Amino acid sequence: MNDKGLISATGWHRRASFMRNISAMRIISCIIFLLLIQAAVSPASADIQKGTISVTSNPQGADIYLNDEFLGLQTNTVIKDVFPGIHYIRLELPGYRTWETIFEVKEGQTAYISHNMEPVVGDAFSVSTTPEGARIFIDGAFYGISNTILYELPAGQHRVLLQLDNYSDYAATVTINEGMSQSLVHTFEPVSTLGRITFESVPSNAEIYLNGTFEGNTRKTLEDVLPGTYDVVIKKIGYDDWTGRVDVAAGRISEVKAELSPAKVILSVHTAPEGARVSVDGVLSGSTPIEIPVGQGLHTVFIEKFGYGSAEEEVDVGAAGASVSFNLVSMAPEAIAEAERVVSENLAYSPKKARALLDDAKKRYAAGDAPGAIDYAESAIAAAVDVDGDGVLNPRDISPNLHNAVIYVSPFILVLLVLVFFVKDFAGHRVKPEIVVHIPVTLRENDTLARAEVTADVTGGPYRGFVCTVYIDGVSVDHFTDPGRYDVPLSGRSRGVHRFMVDLQVAKERYGRAGKKVEKTFIVEPVEQVHHVPDQKDDGEGTVVTEDDRSGLDTLYEGKGADAASRDDDSED
Repeated sequence: MNDKGLISATGWHRRASFMRNISAMRIISCIIFLLLIQAAVSPASADIQKGTISVTSNPQGADIYLNDEFLGLQTNTVIKDVFPGIHYIRLELPGYRTWETIFEVKEGQTAYISHNMEPVVGDAFSVSTTPEGARIFIDGAFYGISNTILYELPAGQHRVLLQLDNYSDYAATVTINEGMSQSLVHTFEPVSTLGRITFESVPSNAEIYLNGTFEGNTRKTLEDVLPGTYDVVIKKIGYDDWTGRVDVAAGRISEVKAELSPAKVILSVHTAPEGARVSVDGVLSGSTPIEIPVGQGLHTVFIEKFGYGSAEEEVDVGAAGASVSFNLVSMAPEAIAEAERVVSENLAYSPKKARALLDDAKKRYAAGDAPGAIDYAESAIAAAVDVDGDGVLNPRDISPNLHNAVIYVSPFILVLLVLVFFVKDFAGHRVKPEIVVHIPVTLRENDTLARAEVTADVTGGPYRGFVCTVYIDGVSVDHFTDPGRYDVPLSGRSRGVHRFMVDLQVAKERYGRAGKKVEKTFIVEPVEQVHHVPDQKDDGEGTVVTEDDRSGLDTLYEGKGADAASRDDDSED
């Protein structure tokens, strides 16, 4: 409660005294006395039937004490298997007066205990506000409008909330004492049109950016912030940026609490000579020189390079990162010895290149060039374990002395050659049917000399069969089995429009057949209506060209030089 809220005692301190009619000692003495009398007048029997006790209260949920022993039960409940006789029961419920009584449980019967619990309440509780008319809420329940006096509030702590339109809410915790008058006085503040934001971070002293503008370091409270939604970024060196949003309302305090996570920093590792393998915390990270992103804290750096002594160091990486360097100790004799061992183990694969490199390593070392000797020894080992240099170790290599690329690529080359041969053969046996038709558009009804000129040919590769069929109105009228120029009579047709179609089918020497169709129309008119129109000329573009590998022409035609009689027979078929 602040200086604008005041709780004071306004009446005499009147504590209602509750005098028990029978003290606990007196009650227990009475029970013992009655039990002794009962034992004297009623001899014990093994056949005594126990009774039960039904205990209820309003409100329920009171703890039950039977003969000063807590049974772990609350009202409303039934207590079973109670010996007959005089008993003492007590009910306790927070906020209510403790109640107790003595009663008798008869053999084989149920004793009923029921009690309306009496609440422990305070005296008058007055609530006054300036201005008045505020809504009063106690523990979330509405209790009326100020200024007012409330009675019989349960004793204990209560949360009081006062609300008045256009003013800031006021909340306080009030302790109500039994039989004591109390008051709450509050003067409201007008609601501000601005809000506030409090910023906290772990760790603290982090930079605050509100909508991209630096506002200071945590912990900080920004006053007089316009209502709205703001983007927040919290930054601190050595930590990842924290981003979020905050909503600001008039007269309210908005909170931003950021927990920053340590950022990854750079660990730089250098060695002399370079090219050493680097492992950080047991994980291989690469070769020197190298920059490795790591978390802040202690890390174990392990360095190893063929021909040099390994090194290990524990590095404490801080927020700014860290850098570490190693001077490796040359071990050229050991490197040459290792190369000799590996070359010897792979003599079965004839490692000629490896042996030459090993000799060069020895010469380099004899000349005082230890780094060069180590490089040649390392190369000798690589050449010994993979003689053909295809990346597959000798024991696992299909052909240790032949580069696997040759083995793997050979099938593809063979397939490519077969494909090229097939494509070339296909192109060499490709044929293209050609049809040219000259036909008059109109002709006289009695013109017996009217003809259509049909030229059929084939370009491209060789073929085994050639059939050119002429149809008038869907009926076959002629067919040819050799390329050439042919005249087809048009006489004898009735008046009207007629459809003239030429269908050329060529059986290839391989790969199925090829076909082409050309359609024209001509009109037969009476003599007096005939108009002289030049013949139609085919533009060389057929109507349909199709290929079908399932053609049966290869079974129908065995050669290309069929005579006219065979053409007549095929036409009839």
